[in-house]
Amino acid sequence: MGLTNPQYEKIQREYDKKQARNRAEQERRIRHAFSAVAGLKEMEHSISDLSVQRARALLAGDREQADRLARQLANSREEKEVLLASAGLCADYMDMHYHCPKCRDTGYIKEVEGEKCTCFQQAIADLLFSRYPIHEQLARENFDTFSFDYFDCGPKYARDGKTPYENMQMIHGESRRFVDEFIPGRENLLLIGRAGTGKTFLSNCIAGALLNRGFSVLYLSAGSLFESLAQHAFFRAEEKGQTEEQYRYILDSDLLIIDDLGTELNNSFVTSQLFFCINERAIRRKSTIISTNLDLNQIRDTYSERVSSRILESYRDFRFYNSDIRIKKRHSKP
Repeated sequence: MGLTNPQYEKIQREYDKKQARNRAEQERRIRHAFSAVAGLKEMEHSISDLSVQRARALLAGDREQADRLARQLANSREEKEVLLASAGLCADYMDMHYHCPKCRDTGYIKEVEGEKCTCFQQAIADLLFSRYPIHEQLARENFDTFSFDYFDCGPKYARDGKTPYENMQMIHGESRRFVDEFIPGRENLLLIGRAGTGKTFLSNCIAGALLNRGFSVLYLSAGSLFESLAQHAFFRAEEKGQTEEQYRYILDSDLLIIDDLGTELNNSFVTSQLFFCINERAIRRKSTIISTNLDLNQIRDTYSERVSSRILESYRDFRFYNSDIRIKKRHSKP
C-alpha cells in the first residue's frame, strides 16, 4: 500500500498553487513590461496575430504562405527581444516561468503518460519523512551562505600539510564538482570529522544544490534512518502502509545523506541494515553521502569489517579538521 488518496491530493493541491502563482507572476511581469516599454503591447499583439495566421496557412496546406509568415514571426520576435533589452529585461521575461521546467509544475512528464516527475517523487519523500524536515535548514545552509571565515588559517596538519582553511577550500571545490557532475550511482562521499567542523553544513549545501537541479534527495540522521528501517522490518504486513513507501525512497532516492553515523544506538540489526542499505543502493546505482565522527578503523570496529570494506572501496573520503565552528558562531554574535 502506498500513499493514501488524501496524501496524493495534498501534494496535487501544492502543484495547483504553484501553477496559480506562476500565472499570476507572469501576468504581473507582462503588465510591467507593457508599461515600461513603449510599443511592446502592440508588438505582442502582432506576434499573436501572425501565429494565428501561420496556423491557418498550415491547416490550409499553403506552405509558401506559412513559410513567409514564419519569417515575419522570427523578425517580430527578434524586435521584441530588442525592445525588452532596451528596458533591461531578459528575452523570456514575459514567458511563463516554472519551478520545474521538466514537468512545467504539473508533477508528471508529458512524454510518458502517467510517469511522475522527479519533483513529484521528491514531494512524496518530503511527505513521507515530514517528521524530519530539512527545507528550512537548506534555506539557511547552502553554497550561497557558505563562508570560509570560520576556518582556521593555521597550523598545517601533518596528514596532508594543509591548514583547516586550505583543506576546506579543497573540500568545497570537490563538493561543487560533485554537484555539477552528479550522476546517480557514480560517486559516494564519506565526510569524517569531529562535531562542529562543517560536515553537516556542507551536506546541506550539496542536498540543496541537487534538489534545485531536479534530483531526489533524502536527508536522514543515522538514528532516523535505522528507525525507519526497523519499522519496515518489524511491522506486520497489514500495518506497514506508509513504511513500505519510506523503505522504497531510502533505497531509490538519487542521493541519500546519512548524517552523524555513529551517534545511533548500535546493535546487530543496525550493522546488518547499514551494510544492506549501502550495498543495495550501490546495486541500484544510487549515490550516498555519510557524515560521521568515526574514522575508518572505528567504523570497522563498530559495524564490522564487511561494512568498512564496502565503504573503503566505494566512497571517496574527506577529512574535516578545525576548531568548533558552532562555538565560533556563538561568540561572534553581538
